[in-house]
Amino acid sequence: MSLKFIQCLEDKRSLRFLIEFPNSSYADYYQPFTPNTTLVAEGSWDANKNQLCVVGCRILNSTNSLNKSHIEDCSVRLSLRFPAVWSIRNTSGMMGHIWSTKRENDLGYFNTIMFRSHENFVAAIPGSKYQYTVVDKARKSCAEKQPRKNKGKRHPDATSNDMEFNMVVRDSKRRRIGWGSSWPIAVGDQIYRQNSFVMSSSLRDAYSPVKGKTNHSIPLNMSYSMSFQLNESTPVQVFSEGIYDAETGQLCMVGCRYLDSNNRTSDNDSMDCKILINVQFPPVDSKDYIQGTIEYTGKKTDPLYFEPLSFSAASFYRQHSRESIRRMDLEIIMSLISNTLVCVFVGYQILYVKKHPAVFPFISLIMLLVLTLGRMIPLMLNFEALFVPKESRTTFLLRSGGWLEANEVIVRVITMVAFLLQFRLLQLVWSARFADGKQKAFLAAEKRTLYLSLPLYISGGLIAVYVNWRNNTVGEGMEYAYSSTYQRSLWVDLRSYGGLVLDGFLFPQILLNIFHNSTENALSRFFYIGTTFVRLLPHAYDLYRANSYVEDFDGSYMYADPGGDYYSTAWDLIIPLVGLLFAAIVYLQQRFGGRCILPKRFKEVEGYEKVPVASDA
Repeated sequence: MSLKFIQCLEDKRSLRFLIEFPNSSYADYYQPFTPNTTLVAEGSWDANKNQLCVVGCRILNSTNSLNKSHIEDCSVRLSLRFPAVWSIRNTSGMMGHIWSTKRENDLGYFNTIMFRSHENFVAAIPGSKYQYTVVDKARKSCAEKQPRKNKGKRHPDATSNDMEFNMVVRDSKRRRIGWGSSWPIAVGDQIYRQNSFVMSSSLRDAYSPVKGKTNHSIPLNMSYSMSFQLNESTPVQVFSEGIYDAETGQLCMVGCRYLDSNNRTSDNDSMDCKILINVQFPPVDSKDYIQGTIEYTGKKTDPLYFEPLSFSAASFYRQHSRESIRRMDLEIIMSLISNTLVCVFVGYQILYVKKHPAVFPFISLIMLLVLTLGRMIPLMLNFEALFVPKESRTTFLLRSGGWLEANEVIVRVITMVAFLLQFRLLQLVWSARFADGKQKAFLAAEKRTLYLSLPLYISGGLIAVYVNWRNNTVGEGMEYAYSSTYQRSLWVDLRSYGGLVLDGFLFPQILLNIFHNSTENALSRFFYIGTTFVRLLPHAYDLYRANSYVEDFDGSYMYADPGGDYYSTAWDLIIPLVGLLFAAIVYLQQRFGGRCILPKRFKEVEGYEKVPVASDA
């Protein structure tokens, strides 16, 4: 269930909104307006009870046309309650129930349904308080482990947006196992609400700028919600309380996780509070990143035990904004170079086939089709963005004075030129293949290549779909904030698989060479070695980026986008090795014959050749 605001009358303390019941579990995923699953609602606010009383009306729409829709049947009632006192054992920002005023035998009647919100950070209302329950345990656990480093330097204020961060989680061997997110629930006894605080005057006086200076000498209680992965397949959400010392930038907390995510009661037995979390915020003017550790303080025999984890995160200070711009500058340059090289390599191959028309039958149409689609699909997806920058990059574009925006357009223009050249090469080979009737005999080898490669491509796509389904079902029971961070859409995974197919673009050519068993130099070395280099360069850059930058979470990748291929330490090693192997095989085939890589018994061509027979007459 999701609520969409329409109108608010502050003087009457009433509002109008839509109540939608989408089938998707992604509340932030775009859903078309469906009248049959939507209620038009009006509500009034009861300040004494922190409660919103709502009347909902069905939209009758027999023809599925909005022009003929009308409101009837206002028998639905809702009650939304917002807790006045929050705690680590009561983290739902909104709870309530929905019921029908009809009689049980009437059409449209339904039983009372209870609900609660997923988000624990947006429903706070003025006057809400937070009650700490495990902060004393955090003080005791952190007192002996926290040396006071970086004292005297300016660190982020506890009330600033810099306390929110996304993070990269690594295991004890420093291997990346996933991502995470972290945001405050409360500072002091005040609830954190939508990047701002409703602070009492006493807290504001103790922790606010006074005559140009900030009082950092008072460590503050803080409560956090953290979502991360214990390993590659186990998501977890932890609610924590602890102490933040703005003088040193150290945050030390004790974390608790629900043993049953669907049972949020005040029962102490329903939570496990043996998690110790340490976070070190760098000084505001530092180039360092946020660093932290997560460890389980219970015994190793405990069924909930996990190995110590570490994480790093990009803070949103001015220095890191400049670093992000520099990274984007580098990626723009690399993208320009890569697309320019593609134009050169494909253009050279076009000139090569025109000079040597005899090689047309020996060039794989499937390989050229894969390369052409690989250029066309991104252009179709980003056609509108050719002249309109993405909203997620607006901040960077403004700070860079429009340089990134202009160069991004140049990159897409060069990508368009590369696509046109690739399409021209495909057109030349296709026309030559069918123009001459004699060359139709070569279609048999092309069909064999298709029959062998197509099932492999489809099987790989099905595996990608299964992996996506498996990964997304792992976190079904987790909070919405977690699932929206970690669950990848099917389209993103299919795009990544498409990038993998492009990385192995020489595979159909290798098969065609085997079926032809020819030594014809169908592809110029400049083309297939150069194109292989362009496809493998992003993986080499990703290895450099992983060690030099913290992963970006705002979608501002200009080169080696994780949504367009498989990028990780393992993939960045495997894919280049396979790509170089394919290039080496093509080189050997064009020099020693298409079947030179096969065992000796498969190298000879089976069959008989007709020869003229001399007549006695």
